[in-house]
Amino acid sequence: MSFDLPERESESDDQPPVDSVEAVFPASSIEPQEKVNESEVDTPASLDAGEIETESMLRLHPSSLAFDLITHGKSYLFPALIALFSAARGGSFGIYIAAIIFIPAILTSIFRYFTFRYSIQNKQLVVTKGLIFRSVRTVPVSRIQNLDFVQNILHRFLKVAEVRVETASGTEAEATLRVLSLEQMDRLRNEIFDLQSAENVVASNANSSGSDSGELSSDFRSLDQTAGLAPGREAGESLVEIPAGWLVRAGLASNRGMIMLGILFGAMFQFDFEDRFDFRRVWNFLPQFDGSISGILTLLSGLIAVLMLLRLLGVGWFILRFFGYKLERHGEDLRISCGLFTKVSATVPRGRIQFISIHRNLIMRWMGFASLRIETAGGAGKDNENATTTVSRRWFVPVIPHSEVAPLLSVLRPGFVWDESNINFQPLSNKAGARMMRLSIIFAAMLIAIGLGVSRPWGFMPGLLLLPLFVWWAIKKSKSMRYARTDDGLVYRSGVLNRKTSLTFFEKIQGVSVNQSPFDRRWKMAQLAVDTAAAGPAEHVIVVAFLDEEFAKREFQALRDRTATHQPVFG
Repeated sequence: MSFDLPERESESDDQPPVDSVEAVFPASSIEPQEKVNESEVDTPASLDAGEIETESMLRLHPSSLAFDLITHGKSYLFPALIALFSAARGGSFGIYIAAIIFIPAILTSIFRYFTFRYSIQNKQLVVTKGLIFRSVRTVPVSRIQNLDFVQNILHRFLKVAEVRVETASGTEAEATLRVLSLEQMDRLRNEIFDLQSAENVVASNANSSGSDSGELSSDFRSLDQTAGLAPGREAGESLVEIPAGWLVRAGLASNRGMIMLGILFGAMFQFDFEDRFDFRRVWNFLPQFDGSISGILTLLSGLIAVLMLLRLLGVGWFILRFFGYKLERHGEDLRISCGLFTKVSATVPRGRIQFISIHRNLIMRWMGFASLRIETAGGAGKDNENATTTVSRRWFVPVIPHSEVAPLLSVLRPGFVWDESNINFQPLSNKAGARMMRLSIIFAAMLIAIGLGVSRPWGFMPGLLLLPLFVWWAIKKSKSMRYARTDDGLVYRSGVLNRKTSLTFFEKIQGVSVNQSPFDRRWKMAQLAVDTAAAGPAEHVIVVAFLDEEFAKREFQALRDRTATHQPVFG
């Protein structure tokens, strides 16, 4: 089995001078073998279909036909409604139109089911489909990073699951197997992980015999499986199990109730509920505000009741999404399972983690809890997520006692010791607070001017009243932004109410830049930005603004020198 790979032009390793605005590490610093394997993933057409062992190819579960019809039937919801409306009025034209649309769709689903095959051959996942226009897709097992499973209520009733195969080559799944039986799913997962484990042993032996002791391996998965584990945590053991009480606290501390409220109002308007229910009766039932003390107390009580309702809806969202949450470690893979109605099972290879972010809003800090988010190489970004990526990246650990964060980080990063209280953070420039305060005063002045233009003579009051709040916010924000370079990598902390502390490691850094706007040069400041191969679902980036200009340039040079000794590692 051979692949024709195009030759790649060599790139220069020359580094820009210290005072340059931007530097991105050259692609030549990445191992060529990493590129070759990624090219194999994207060139299935080069595989000779005659080499496929068709006798060993497996079919999907028979219920796949029904799920395929349901999935594609959503696209034909509008013609179906027209057909129903036409039939209700005694006409047949809409039914004919719907039949013209639906019959080809049904035939396509049937054809797709009977021509779709998959198997593991020659250390590759092979997927074939089509008869006239035949497609053969191969994914090397060594490149498979995530093998995720989704089960809604119907899936669980039929004991099947949708399987999504992901690599680091893009933001979408390399292959989606809709659907497999639980027995097929376990067999596929075990076969893939067994092959990967065998290759990791070979790679580990080769690295230990042929590489220098100071050189980092490009395959993080070849590390000793027991290295860096917290006491009592062995391979295959549960790392985190979230009880319902933790989810209740997380829901009370979150603003997810607004999502549930939006879904509720959307459903009401979708079914014309406002035409069937007279909201004026509810308005008349509520006490009217008359400016008295009792009226003010009534208004405040109503606002508190609404806030409590939103918090309760947030509790419902967390329970629906994360009920029965479990995080387990199997070798070098982290496996997550959770969900009340739709159960999601996701796999995150430990070595693919590029970025770790600890989130603690004000209420979470009062309760002593935190949430943990991660970003992986090639994972879906926050604008392109499905159920599995939302759980495994954006909500990696939705709620955990803050005291348990450090032990968990030692599992995610073998040998890593996390002690935020002893980190020597670098503050912003001495002028950062004054600059932020000036921006706040300018913004308040704009509100005052707008208020006077809208309403005289008291239109200036909102801006004037908000001025102290803006100044306080500027002071707190300047103190909350902190940056540190440790022995392992970088740490960045920001946020006043919602505090976010993120960290990455030197071998994960793909690029570093120092930027200056005209205002930065006037204030003798600069912005330091660090990029990894992560995609962004953690909703926090290491972009440190308002740093002292000289410090930012020195740090830029230090990071270039430090990362030059570490080849960028995706996994």
